[in-house]
Amino acid sequence: MERGGRVSGALEQLVECGFASADEGNNPATGRPLREKRYRLRDNYARFYLKYIEPAKAVIDADAFTLGGLDALEGWNAIAGLAFENLVVNNYRELLAPLGLGAAQIVSAAPYRRVGDRSGAGNGVQVDLLLQTRRSVCLVEVKRMREIGRDVIDEMQEKVRRMPRRNGCSIKTALVYDGNLAPIVEADGYFDAIVPFGQLLGLD
Repeated sequence: MERGGRVSGALEQLVECGFASADEGNNPATGRPLREKRYRLRDNYARFYLKYIEPAKAVIDADAFTLGGLDALEGWNAIAGLAFENLVVNNYRELLAPLGLGAAQIVSAAPYRRVGDRSGAGNGVQVDLLLQTRRSVCLVEVKRMREIGRDVIDEMQEKVRRMPRRNGCSIKTALVYDGNLAPIVEADGYFDAIVPFGQLLGLD
C-alpha cells in the first residue's frame, strides 16, 4: 500500500487514537528496521464490537437480543485468545523484569511474522512477541488455554529453528500463559522464563 493514500491516512488516525498499532520492529537477521509496517487492532473492545456487536446491531437496537453467556458466542475462545495476546503485547514493559531484561536496552518489541517462500520449504515463522536487544532476541509465546501441555515446547522449538538471526546474537525463549500449565513444561527446563499472567497483575 502506497503512503499518502486515504487508507494510509485513516490508519494513521487510528494509531493516533489508540485503536490500532503500527508494529514495525527490527529484522532479527540484520538488526535494521523491517521494510514492511504491519497494523494490528490494539483496542480489544473494538475487536469485540466489530466481531459481535456490529453484526447484531439491528437486533440489539430492537431489544430482541439475548445472550446465554460469552462461551455461547461463535469463535469466542479464539477472540479471547487474541485479546489476551494483545493485552500482553500492549504491556510488554511489565514483562522485562520477569524475563531478566529489566536492565537491557530494548531496540525492538513487536509481534514478528515472516512468510515462507513459494518453494514450500516451510521457513515461515510467526512469533507473538519478539523482544530484541543489541545482542539477543527473545521469542515470547503467549498462551491462553484451559490446559497447556508439552506441545507448547515443540511449537517454540520449531519457531526457534526457523527464526533468522544475525551472528553473535543469542536467542532466548519465554512463555506467558493463562490457564493450567502441565508440570512437564516447567520440569523440562526448555523455556528461559515462564510467567503466569497473574504474576504480572501482582496476584501470584
